[in-house]
Amino acid sequence: MGQARSVRVLLMSSFLVLLSFTGLARAEFQPFVEGTPFAGDVEAAVAAARAKLAAEGLDVVGGYAPTEGVRVLAVSSDALRETASKSKRGGYGAVVSIAFEQTGGETRISYQNPQYIAHGYRLEGDNESAFQALAGALGATGYFGGEPISKANLRTYQYAFGLETFVDPVDLGSFPGFSSADRQITERVKNGELGTELVYRVEIPGKRQIVYGVAMQTDDPNAHGAALVQAVDHDAPRGYAFLPYPVLLDGNAAETLNLRFRMALFFPDLPMMGGEASFFKLRSAPDAINKLLIAVVDGEIQRKERSGGGFGTF
Repeated sequence: MGQARSVRVLLMSSFLVLLSFTGLARAEFQPFVEGTPFAGDVEAAVAAARAKLAAEGLDVVGGYAPTEGVRVLAVSSDALRETASKSKRGGYGAVVSIAFEQTGGETRISYQNPQYIAHGYRLEGDNESAFQALAGALGATGYFGGEPISKANLRTYQYAFGLETFVDPVDLGSFPGFSSADRQITERVKNGELGTELVYRVEIPGKRQIVYGVAMQTDDPNAHGAALVQAVDHDAPRGYAFLPYPVLLDGNAAETLNLRFRMALFFPDLPMMGGEASFFKLRSAPDAINKLLIAVVDGEIQRKERSGGGFGTF
């Protein structure tokens, strides 16, 4: 991760202006964008950001504190929701997360790269307008999170042979109907008895599809959002914008993305084993998260999910 940060691509303000007016296409993409640091504490940074996001046409649909000194805001927009509606499982791309991480007397701001999301989640669009809106609201001083990946490789992304891709979701169960499913998922996630919190609920226009942002705050570090990020990312700004975890209701069936795909997508340079940070540290996390979300959603599952693979084994 440190090496990836050392080769971070700087986004000068003049370059952003050029992008805004020419629509210059990017050939390769990285998971996160670092915004302009805020000279103040995290609460003041979040308050200032809210007004700037609204001015750029971005709706704050939720937020939470995954750990001390960190806040995550989730934003959507008409453009993000419209793009999401054009793809079969596009709801995953309807929301972008922003992380505010206090380090000393300033707050580091970072957010998911909307274009990386567009290609990683195979959307019918590139989210260029969302990128420009976020850069206008929060600044854009560099990319981080991994070496640049091409559009083609993102759209077929697989960390290693035998591991899940975007088209291998985790089945969270089916329901008698769409409305009853929505009520049950919303109420059970909000209930919090199993260690979850509902961060956002966003409907996809023109479809029977809703995406939920689920904060995982369990006692088990394998199913705790902040613990997952801290296990693999040690340098500020850390990839807290990876959070929260998405659950997708599509018709009367619920699903989520397997951690073996989603974590690897946002932290693609981490080795499988070795060093202070590796996916081997998360070898028990995929099953723990699947079990948690299956229990929370509590739908009727027709088939058992693959289990026991984790990171580090195939």
